[in-house]
Amino acid sequence: MKNKKFIIATILILLAFFFSYKILEVPTGLTVDEVALGYNATLISRTGRDENNRFMPVFVLSNGGADWKQPLPQYYLVLLFKLFKPSLFLLRFSSVLITLLSFYLMYLLSTKIFSSSKAFFTAFIFITVPILMIQSHMGLDNTIPIPLTILWLYFLYSYSKKINYKHLLLSGLFLGLSFYSYKGMRAVFPVWYGITILYLINFRKNIFKQLRPIIIFSLASLPFLFISPLLNHFYPGAIFGGANPKINSFYDFIYPYISTFDLGFLFIKGDATLFHSTQIHGFFLLSTLPLFILGIYQALNENKFSRFLLLAFFTAPFLYGTVSSVHRASRLMCLLPIYALICTYSLTLIKRKSVLLVIVLLILANYANFLNYYYNDYRKLSANIFGDLRSNESFKYLSQESIKLNLTPYVAQNISDPFFESLYFPNGINKIHQDNPSPSNSILLTQREDIPQMSNIHANIPFYQILINKDEN
Repeated sequence: MKNKKFIIATILILLAFFFSYKILEVPTGLTVDEVALGYNATLISRTGRDENNRFMPVFVLSNGGADWKQPLPQYYLVLLFKLFKPSLFLLRFSSVLITLLSFYLMYLLSTKIFSSSKAFFTAFIFITVPILMIQSHMGLDNTIPIPLTILWLYFLYSYSKKINYKHLLLSGLFLGLSFYSYKGMRAVFPVWYGITILYLINFRKNIFKQLRPIIIFSLASLPFLFISPLLNHFYPGAIFGGANPKINSFYDFIYPYISTFDLGFLFIKGDATLFHSTQIHGFFLLSTLPLFILGIYQALNENKFSRFLLLAFFTAPFLYGTVSSVHRASRLMCLLPIYALICTYSLTLIKRKSVLLVIVLLILANYANFLNYYYNDYRKLSANIFGDLRSNESFKYLSQESIKLNLTPYVAQNISDPFFESLYFPNGINKIHQDNPSPSNSILLTQREDIPQMSNIHANIPFYQILINKDEN
């Protein structure tokens, strides 16, 4: 037992380094969602108020009023910033921590369903999914549903093996929490709630014993849904504000569902945007497709829970027509643990260790190819949409030099980096129009193209220049 714990701990430490490798270099810049989450987490961790001066809001309105940030990812980041210190690294490493937690929970769940040896295989399949690396390198909310999905399944399976209503209560609780983890889970939650109820009905034949678990599970999960109209009253548009479906026919409704299982999207090209895909690698590794097919076959013939997993996987996107758009990788993150479990069922049909070894080597080769492309070609190709993180160094340098030289810091008015400004200037910073002369005893951060190449320009920082203006000069 001690050896097993040591192995797991060692793996987690290695994975922490593995997933944080070049985390500030790939992708090259922050998305607007990362900026919003990081900026508001910084503000709330210091003052309890968001960018709109709301005290501890359930939802945070960001991006100029265009988007609402969900409470679980926002306050998870607030907690990290409160415990440690707001930083660019911690913003992105927050997703790595979710990945590590998910890996460990994935191992625990698989140990319950299969065995210790197969559990490592499940965790291996899970950790080598390309989208997981891509999302782990960004401080977004997309990974938050993963551990909640695993915990929902973990306690549901625990209940199915030994009747304990506490497990059922916890299963419902974690499924309910997923409703506020990521906006896409709004469409998944009612489907998964429904199939869980069907599973509970099918699990026990006695009518009374059917009713009690349904009530317990519902009491734990449904309040998260029932409270949403009240929350939407105080935060208009926060619940379903981003959904603008154009459903004029049954085809409009069903097409997003069918397109989710497009093999080209899942195993070859992935998401249509570079934010979520290299576009030459699928959502899942192509080398795992045979395992998935065999796993489906075996799961159909295994037991009630294995069939439930198949149902959970293939019904999850059923309501995606209500939120329109197709081939959105971020909406499928909750399926990662279920996919890994289904693949593991294939091991029952693979009798020869030599065959399994070949499969593992093919997966590793496939994943190595993905990593090589991700850290090199993808980094260059996606630079145009991500921008450049080196502006972080500019604000950091401005802060350090203003203290060192005892100068008042200024930022040109056309520069807007709220997260970096909040990181290095917790009391705020002065803004000045780039065409105006810098005040005396000041240090000014401005864009390089806005000023001539003069002798008082300081610091060789990409895109930016520092202007120092002292009275004696």
